Formats: sequence, structure tokens, C-alpha cells
Amino acid sequence: MQFTHRHRAAILATTAVAVATTVSATLLNDGTAGAIPSGSTSAVSAGDRAPAPGAPDTGGQGVAQGEPDPAGGGAEAAGYPTAAKRYRWGKPIAWDDFRGTRLNLRDWSPENANSEHGKRRPSAITVRNGIMKITGRKDGTTGAVGWRRGARKWGRWEARIRINRACACYNANLLLWPTTGKPWDGGGEVDWMETYGDNGMRTGTSFFLHYGRGARPTTISSRVRTDLRKWHTFAIQWNSRSITGYIDGKVWFRSTKRQAFPPRAMGQSIQLDFFPQLRPRTARGVKRWYPATLEVDWIRMYRP
Repeated sequence: MQFTHRHRAAILATTAVAVATTVSATLLNDGTAGAIPSGSTSAVSAGDRAPAPGAPDTGGQGVAQGEPDPAGGGAEAAGYPTAAKRYRWGKPIAWDDFRGTRLNLRDWSPENANSEHGKRRPSAITVRNGIMKITGRKDGTTGAVGWRRGARKWGRWEARIRINRACACYNANLLLWPTTGKPWDGGGEVDWMETYGDNGMRTGTSFFLHYGRGARPTTISSRVRTDLRKWHTFAIQWNSRSITGYIDGKVWFRSTKRQAFPPRAMGQSIQLDFFPQLRPRTARGVKRWYPATLEVDWIRMYRP
């Protein structure tokens, strides 16, 4: 598909101002959140174990064409939790383990343009030792990529990431963006992991569900405290009944407000946005000019 990257010139204020419902998630042992938007847990179908990072390499990325690790190895065997395993999402329909030495341009669309979010350059995106890294420099040079295989209406996505402690002016983001039209045209935007508004300490992150029309759409949001400098798995499930966010296999956001759901197919993007006006928010002791990094170990997409 032709991927359109997220540009928030018109909706920059939504994350900071136009928040209709905000909740702070307290994770419980059963995988629910202590405070989430009203609604019950969406049922998910049982299935096989999700393929581990050791799943067959279809050119580094792509539609799952092989069998998952019969031993359930890789991600699960490594000891870190995933929503896919906990809720038995079955086999992914697309994935990337970043096994090569460069980004696979058949499956990823890096942006090469100047925007209000920095000078986005393909050179800011590297792949090495099974990790895709987006680096943001002090001059605003940074990166954004769209996953060509990651687009659909309704589905599940999960990724394992970590973010370094750096200038508050750098905003890491996993998001769903309309494949046609724009969010402010009513297409919606789902930021299922976004650090916007933090002080650079990386002690938590937010989920933003934007909907409606105009420069100030309505927003439903939730925030969770966690150390983003350590590896975590983030996931989203979107179906006709609910939109649910997960961290390390536990629910931290859920909305059953159907009028807030995107009306059409959404594409998956991974971005490190630059907001120079937020530099003064950087916490004392954090180097404002130190390069910011968003690292992605793997990403998966599943049917809803």
C-alpha cells in the first residue's frame, strides 16, 4: 500500500489539550486494569502459540508462510510476557524480526521529508543484531516508518520496544493511521504507545484514541507507569466491540465507545517525533542534547 505518515500540524493540541476521558491504569495480576474506560474484556478466539522471533524468515518480513516454533520458544521461552500468548491469538499473519542488516523496503516505507516533527531521514533508521533503531539527533534529524503489511480494518498488533532517557522533545510512538484520508477528516488515530508530554525520564507512556473531525478531535486516553528503558511488549486489539491496549500481556486501556473507533482500514507506523518546543520540559539530570533512540525488537500482526 502507499503509506501516509502521521503529520500532526493540525492535531498537535489533541494530545495535550482536547482530552475528553483520561484514566490512569493500575495493572492487576489477572491482566485487567484498575481504572479503564467502561466495558468488558473482549473475547478472543483460542489458537496456537504465536510464532517466536525464531519463526521462519520470509525475507526478513512478511506474511507468515511457515509453522510457528513447535516448542513455543523465542519470545515466550525468553521469559517475557506477550498478549498474544496470554490470550491465544494464534499465528500472526505478518511479522518482522529485523534479522537483516538493513530495513526491508518492500515492507517498510521510511519517510524522507522535513516536517513539523523534525527532519525525517531514512538514515536515522538502522537494523543491526535483530533490532530496528530510530535515532533522533539534537538538530531534529529523526525517523518514521510505515509498515506496508501492517494495514487492515480490525486486527491485533504487538511489538517489543525500549526507549532511552533523553530530551523531552523526542516523542516515541506506535500508532495506527488511516490508509486513506486523514484523522481530522474523521478517519481517527490510535496511538497505542506514545511518550508525548513526558519529561524525558521515560517513566511511563500513554494510549490516545483520537476521533471526530477538525483540528481538535475528541480524545480518550490512559497512562501507565513503567520503565521504558527496559524492554516491554505493547499490544493493541481492535474489533467491532472494543479497542484494548496491553503492556506485557496485561490490559491498561479499553474503550467500548464505538463512535470513537476508526471507520476504515488503518496502517501501522513507528515514529520518533521531534517537538523542539518541549525541550524545556526535560528533567534535571537528563541530557537535552543526547541522541534519543527508539528500539524495536520485533512486531507482529494478527487477525481480530
